[in-house]
Amino acid sequence: MRLLVAMLAFLLNCAAARAADELVFAINEGVTYRITPQETRERYREIGDVLAKVLKRTVRIEPVDDYVKLRRNLEDLRYDLAFVHPAHHSLRAMRDQKYQLVALTKGYTEYKARFLVKQDSPLKRPADVRGRKLVMPDADSITAWMVRATLRDLGIDPTKAALSTTRYQDAIPFMLDNGFNEVGSTAAGAVVRDWQAKGGRVLFESKPVPIKHLIASPRMSRSDVEKVRALFLGMETSKENRKLLDKIGFQGFIPGNEQTLAEITVWLGI
Repeated sequence: MRLLVAMLAFLLNCAAARAADELVFAINEGVTYRITPQETRERYREIGDVLAKVLKRTVRIEPVDDYVKLRRNLEDLRYDLAFVHPAHHSLRAMRDQKYQLVALTKGYTEYKARFLVKQDSPLKRPADVRGRKLVMPDADSITAWMVRATLRDLGIDPTKAALSTTRYQDAIPFMLDNGFNEVGSTAAGAVVRDWQAKGGRVLFESKPVPIKHLIASPRMSRSDVEKVRALFLGMETSKENRKLLDKIGFQGFIPGNEQTLAEITVWLGI
């Protein structure tokens, strides 16, 4: 009996040690796009395998498509690494929890909210949106944060504006075409291109914001952070790791400017 108890205790200790050494890599690619957690886990599986070899630790890919959960777990430092589409959450985590910026995603540093109107809309300039019914994606999406910041720049109080939301960005044109709203805002390039192709107009656009940040917990060692940074920044030029980029569908990763990101944090009003 004593031997059995000792063996069970040993196995439990081993399991606890493995769990403690496990690196949790959270992935959030936005909630206003139609991407399932299963798709995310499969897309990043090979990157997790390479990270495990580089860091000599087990890596668990954790898709997270709920912003409340994302924010809470970032605040609790439950993620060792996080690849975050909604920039306001990573910016907040860098400011408040001291997460470290590892890299920005190439091709996503000029993300802008476009303000769409129908071809025959009487609106001609940005200030004309005052008092108009405007629809935007999820209220806690990065696009919505950019919309509110842009309205403030125009002297419009977002808390008093006629704002409504829709879950998915590709629903914005439907809301305009059917007269539910007079202005629609989206940052989805495909949605904007389709809108313009059928004659719709882009009235104006917001300031650019870099999105899709790779950040590391302050609990990660400087050495490990540098290994991760070197891996991601070198993917584009590495014949061996280029396939990892192809799998997740990005051009590559670049260093970011933390001072610029801090200024954007202030502008967004986070």
